[in-house]
Amino acid sequence: MSQKRIGALTIGQSPRPDRVAPFENLLPGCEILQAGALDDLTLDDLPEQPNVAYPLVTQMQDGTLVMVAESFITSKLQQALNQLETNGVVATLLLCAGTFADLHGTQPLFVPFKIGCSTLSALQLKSIGLITPVRAQEQPIRERWEKMGWQPTVWTADLSVQDEKFQQQLTDQINAKNLDCIVLDYVGHPFEQVIQLQKSVEVPVIDLGYLAMVTLASTL
Repeated sequence: MSQKRIGALTIGQSPRPDRVAPFENLLPGCEILQAGALDDLTLDDLPEQPNVAYPLVTQMQDGTLVMVAESFITSKLQQALNQLETNGVVATLLLCAGTFADLHGTQPLFVPFKIGCSTLSALQLKSIGLITPVRAQEQPIRERWEKMGWQPTVWTADLSVQDEKFQQQLTDQINAKNLDCIVLDYVGHPFEQVIQLQKSVEVPVIDLGYLAMVTLASTL
């Protein structure tokens, strides 16, 4: 019997072994196919967009970090999804916490933001703390969660530096806003950093990327 093919869709360039490794551990009997919105582009092809409404951070194959607008990559992301489905995937995971409301396919598509909304709603968690890695994302992230009915508190922090200053800011936000949970509005935090954060607070910590991976794996 041939392995099921599962798609891993990134907003940057593929392959992304760092992003896919946890996914492969959850689906040892499946073949993971990767595709990226920027696979056919070079750095020179990317527009200069210093003040875009919703900047997304991703990387090229050589590891170069780039910032792109959601509007710039939407059509390219759709093309990458179409490619995965042409190659026979039975489901695809979006490796990004962006909304991408118009992204669609013929097979099930697991979008971390949508799955996060469903999970928070089911758990009746209303006052949420959203940690983003890019300060320029704070306002658009706040607005999209407010639009979905949540009461978000958003701040930028680097999970790789969970020092005293990080912990104090985290504690102050939880206490001041009486937060029900912490949501990591990003896909790709190293697992050990997420575990460290979960152990340091008493409220739930929800990693949107890993939540989507577990949700997809549980359906197969």
